[in-house]
Amino acid sequence: MKKLFLLPLLFATLITHAQNITYRLILIGDAGELDKQQTGVLTSAAAHVLKGKTTALFLGDNIYPTGMGLPGDKNEEDTKKILQMQYKPLRAAGAPVYFIPGNHDWDRMGPKGLAKVKREGEYIAEQKDSLLKVVPEKGCPDPTEININDDLTVIAFDSEWWLYIYDKDNPDADCNCKTNEEIIDRFKELLYKNRNKIIILADHHPFETYGHHGGSYIWQDYVFPLTSVKGSLYIPLPGLGLLYPILRRAFDNPEDNGHPLYKTMIQEINNVFNVDSNVVRVSGHEHGLQFINDGGVMQVVSGSGAKQAVVKKGKHALFALKENGYVTVDLMKDKSMKFTYYANNAKDSVFKQVYTYTRPFIPTHIPVEKSDAKIKEDSIAVSANPSFDKQSKLHRLIYGENYRKEWAAKATLPIIKIDEYQGGLKPVGYGGTHQTKSLMLKNAAGKSYILSSIEKYPLIKLPQALRQTFAKTWLEDAMSAQYPYGAVVAAQLAQAVKVSHTNPTIGWVAPDPHLGFYESEFAGKICLIEEREPGIDSSLNTGNMIKLLNANYNNRVDSIEFF
Repeated sequence: MKKLFLLPLLFATLITHAQNITYRLILIGDAGELDKQQTGVLTSAAAHVLKGKTTALFLGDNIYPTGMGLPGDKNEEDTKKILQMQYKPLRAAGAPVYFIPGNHDWDRMGPKGLAKVKREGEYIAEQKDSLLKVVPEKGCPDPTEININDDLTVIAFDSEWWLYIYDKDNPDADCNCKTNEEIIDRFKELLYKNRNKIIILADHHPFETYGHHGGSYIWQDYVFPLTSVKGSLYIPLPGLGLLYPILRRAFDNPEDNGHPLYKTMIQEINNVFNVDSNVVRVSGHEHGLQFINDGGVMQVVSGSGAKQAVVKKGKHALFALKENGYVTVDLMKDKSMKFTYYANNAKDSVFKQVYTYTRPFIPTHIPVEKSDAKIKEDSIAVSANPSFDKQSKLHRLIYGENYRKEWAAKATLPIIKIDEYQGGLKPVGYGGTHQTKSLMLKNAAGKSYILSSIEKYPLIKLPQALRQTFAKTWLEDAMSAQYPYGAVVAAQLAQAVKVSHTNPTIGWVAPDPHLGFYESEFAGKICLIEEREPGIDSSLNTGNMIKLLNANYNNRVDSIEFF
């Protein structure tokens, strides 16, 4: 009789808990291999979809061993099946599905990485399903906002882009971000926009981990080192086992968090998000399950969708398990977050709860610098960049005189007041011009405008390896060779030869609370403001134009019109 009484009580408790869940995320990492382990994880995960309030995130390494087969490759169809096996059960259950790239999707860090990760996205787009996507798209590193509801946002980014050592120039994708600095600016922008919400920061590489990628090993790794390649290879090789961890540390791999590229990524992104205690980092990469709470900074590792490897319960780990599984993250009505880990013990195919943790919502105030200054004047005398004219004679002899005196000379310019210009403008977000700091704005009628600095920041022109070297400083100084007010002259020349052009207004941007988060970036600077592509129905960047020219010999450039 007690059992009969307890069953309805348990059932009622489960229903009440489900009713208190406002949204659920399912986190599955490293599931890109067709095997029984993958099937078990996906079947169990699909059973935990709450209709109308669940999204599934695949946290990278979606296709083993070397990513998507390119057109004509012998493994092209097989790799399509690997993706299908992942998204079909969850889409059938009604959950939107997002794939985040991992290092294996990037050709296992190989030279075809960009082509393969782009092809993976193209294949997913070919399914014509608006609730099935690769994020970020087109091999871009752009942090991508997935707005779940009023209390929860996912920010997904491609961490392998940061670590990739081969060419990742991607001209036809028209990415919003092309440098680490642009990515960090976008992170800051998204953090401010979602400052009153819970943010799930989703990528492939964990910021903190106690697995092999974090330099953690157990006795099994020293005696049976081949189990790190395949869990069933229990071949005693103690000599190799002793050497392997030493050699791995001595010859840093970008995929391990001791590598300088990995360390830089962690440090720069943490500098943005550590101010908000409601940011939760979720990743794959390590083939196990971990929950890490380092002084309130939480890291979920869910990387055992199809593989297993050793993870330790390290200093800040509350939970660690080497078993196949996945994680659900439930947003509750009181804005608390409940993390539930599911795994099986390989003795049966039943997935059970193995760990839960509930974290309350903590209101956070993120300060934004604002000026109370009120500018009444309509014009101001100001220098564009006096520092260009402060260089020594030797510096000028080596690098040139250029327009240093023009940059330093005071010019009388109109004052741009954002709340008055064109009836008043509101910021939309950073622009994507790459060589200038730019801001997109709109007026009440919906017209778009671009506010951009007259100073150039041409870091994109440098190869990735040179962006933290002396070459960066040299290139910044070389911008003194550009005439500071040339854009205004260019419009007049374009008008004379009847070429479509914008009509920029140049001026000094007044401090204005309407700029909000962007005030510290643009107020007090000399900028150009212009309507975005006036009178132009559509335009192509250079990369897409070349793509169209290569696609069909009938496409051509009107050379007379061009000249």
